[in-house]
Amino acid sequence: MRTDPFLIDKTSRAKFVFLFAHPDDEVFISGAMRRLLDVGARVDAVWATSGDYFSSAYKREAEHATAMSIIGLDQKRIHLMRLPDLGLIANLNNLAKELARILQDLLPDYIFANAYEGGHPDHDCVNFAAFEATRRASINPVICEFPLYNGAGHFYHWWWKINSFPTDEPPFTHIPLNKKAVMVKYAMMKAYSTQWMYMAPARLASPRWKLYGLGEPYRVCPSDRDHTVRPHSGRLNYERWFNFFMRLKFNNYREAVIDAMGKA
Repeated sequence: MRTDPFLIDKTSRAKFVFLFAHPDDEVFISGAMRRLLDVGARVDAVWATSGDYFSSAYKREAEHATAMSIIGLDQKRIHLMRLPDLGLIANLNNLAKELARILQDLLPDYIFANAYEGGHPDHDCVNFAAFEATRRASINPVICEFPLYNGAGHFYHWWWKINSFPTDEPPFTHIPLNKKAVMVKYAMMKAYSTQWMYMAPARLASPRWKLYGLGEPYRVCPSDRDHTVRPHSGRLNYERWFNFFMRLKFNNYREAVIDAMGKA
């Protein structure tokens, strides 16, 4: 099986599933999605939640609908699971179970998921679910990941690292974007007005020169990834910044992973 999903002249018959925790996560890899659509690849996208912890599901899904019209993803290729936002650790087995059912129908050649980076517990849950659901569905697609944010940055950036992996291992690469893909990416950022606190730094981290010259980062995940091991040695982003309302630590995630693996 090919391991590079962006051999553009060879992807027209390939089937892709993009897996996200929340509506707006797709902005970080939307340029690549648009390029795949332009060459005729079959692209499905799955969102585990409606991202409604801090805003109404109606408002967030309305923004999502606008973003989907911008990128041009067919309605029948959009899959909303509507599991609890900020609640995927508690619903990890259900996430893997329902995702396996979806993947059995779609039979993707490639899956792109939120990176395992310790930025947000829902993101890490989606990364685990990509592995667990494919195992339950008895399929073997190439699993790739893309970064959003994590806590491995420098102290003068308040330890935030945006649109970049916390470590260089496994090695990563970029998919360069053309003008159309960049314009789609920026327009989608504007569509998520309730998420301005994330979209503003994401836009600053994605200037045109960088997207044209480098592109969006991604990497192929190791097939033997161990989700019971912390994604990097530093303090995890959600343990540092979000814990005043999440009350979650990595051990909560680890226990949920072990439990889900035992229920397949």
